[in-house]
Amino acid sequence: MKKIFLSMALASSFMFAEEVKIGVVLPVSGAVGGFGELGKRGIDLAYKAQNKTKNGDPIKIVFVDNKSDKIESANAMQKLVSSDKVSVVIGPMISTNALAMTKIADDNQTPLIAPVATNDRVTKGKKFVSRISFADSFQGIIAANLAFKDLGAKKAAILFDNSSDYSIGLTKSFRNQFKKLGGQIAIETNAQAGTKDFKAQLSSIKAANPDVLYLPIYYNEGALIALQAKQLGISIPTIGGDGLVSNQIFFDVAKEAGEGYMVTDYYSTSSKQTPKGEAFIKEYEATYNEPVSTFSAMLADAYGIAVAAIEECGAQDRVCINDKIRNVKDYEGISGKFSLQNGEAIRSAVINQVQNGKLVYKTTIEP
Repeated sequence: MKKIFLSMALASSFMFAEEVKIGVVLPVSGAVGGFGELGKRGIDLAYKAQNKTKNGDPIKIVFVDNKSDKIESANAMQKLVSSDKVSVVIGPMISTNALAMTKIADDNQTPLIAPVATNDRVTKGKKFVSRISFADSFQGIIAANLAFKDLGAKKAAILFDNSSDYSIGLTKSFRNQFKKLGGQIAIETNAQAGTKDFKAQLSSIKAANPDVLYLPIYYNEGALIALQAKQLGISIPTIGGDGLVSNQIFFDVAKEAGEGYMVTDYYSTSSKQTPKGEAFIKEYEATYNEPVSTFSAMLADAYGIAVAAIEECGAQDRVCINDKIRNVKDYEGISGKFSLQNGEAIRSAVINQVQNGKLVYKTTIEP
């Protein structure tokens, strides 16, 4: 008789279990497919660690490849909110693609966590969009302070991509802060995504004789610029944003030409770790046999706060889920301890530097 009752209880529990759907939009193909692959690793490991809520509800990941494209990103977001009816969406990776999704999130009252989309406009004025990285306005200031105060640079060159919201935002922030400190922008020139030859731009930069080069672009073009700058005999300190050396491609292509490059970032495995961070590093290195990617850690944290919010609110109450995500306080994640205030992260930043072909932690900058 006890066995019958137990079987009935288990069957009843299964019948009333509520499937939780979390949408994930990442580029695993296209120009920044490397970013998406690293982000997906974080989601995969986080899901492996927790694929049910604390109430036993199964979690389903509904994954869409946006192919590194903003139209594909918008289509993916529309599908997830209209057809799949997910509780929350995580992704994409870059600001341009995130900006194509934010209005759909607000219009459909579906929370969107854009973990590493750093352009200020991604969250500005939005009610259902959050991020757990810092914004470009903060990141650019840190880079300018590093250049002027720590490196003693008085003249800066900026090589940026004027087709990228990410690059434009970082450039504006760096430029304003560097000039505010008393520095001079000697030259600004364009490094269009997809370009292979940057020698003309680099020759102009060399002629301007700057003390530092600010390079707020992604890893594919960044690696080629490093190689060509070395070929032209440019040996000034170079500072980039979080996207510059964020993929192994940069190290494989740039090799020793990237030595000494400095970047602003959200996280380092060499900084002080939370218990979650220590466990994640161990699992990641055992699974992928390489150092933890910042993007993997950030996407895993996005999954963590999404699940925590769903556990508090239930899968159907997206307004409640959104409120919990946008105002999470003192969350001890994989990438460190952080809070969100109206969807904007309050967290420290780190400076990392390429040394002997690896990214080495230098220091932590508090907000």
